[in-house]
Amino acid sequence: MQQELSLPPAKTEQVLLLLDWENFWYSLLNRFGVGEMGVEHRVKALMEWAKTIGELLGEHGYVFAPEHLSAIHQEICVNNGLRIMTCPKKNLNEPRANPKTGIMETRVDTVDETIIDFAKMMIGHKNFKTICLVSGDNDYVPLFQKLKDHGIKIALAAPTTDSLSRTKKLLNLVDKNPTTGKKMLLMLDGV
Repeated sequence: MQQELSLPPAKTEQVLLLLDWENFWYSLLNRFGVGEMGVEHRVKALMEWAKTIGELLGEHGYVFAPEHLSAIHQEICVNNGLRIMTCPKKNLNEPRANPKTGIMETRVDTVDETIIDFAKMMIGHKNFKTICLVSGDNDYVPLFQKLKDHGIKIALAAPTTDSLSRTKKLLNLVDKNPTTGKKMLLMLDGV
C-alpha cells in the first residue's frame, strides 16, 4: 500500500513593501492640504491593499524617511506594521542646483538612494517575490527593470495621480495580480 504524502499548504506571495515617506507626504499635502491629508486612513488602506497581493515579507513594511519625521507620523507607521528607516541628508562638497526645483542645495536627500540600495540587497532573499513601492517617482524605473530581470513582480501605490512623474514609466512596469488579473496599482488619493 502506497502512502500519500501530505504537503504543507502553498505560501502566498511574499511582498516587500517600501514607502518613500517624502513622496507620500508631499504629494498628499499638495493635493489635500494639512487638514485633509488623512495620513492614518491612507496608511491603513495601503496595508490592507498590500495584504491582497500577498504576505508581507517579515510581517511588516518599511518606511524610508528623513530624520525630521514627526512623532505622530512615527506612531502611525509603527501602529500599522511599518518599520522606520531614517535616511539623513548628505552634505555636498559644493552647492548645486536641485534638478527638480532649481534651488541651490548644500545637502541632498538620501531616501530614494537608500530605498534602491535596500531593494537591490533584497534581490537574493529566497522569499522576495513581489515589491510594492509607495512613490510616484521615476527615479525608481531602473530599479523596477532590474527587479523584473530577476523575476520579481512589481506593485505600485502612488500617493496621488499628480505624484506620478509625467512620463508614467513606473505604470508601464506594474504587473498584474496573479489572483485577480488586475494591475497591482493603488492610487492613495482615491481611498
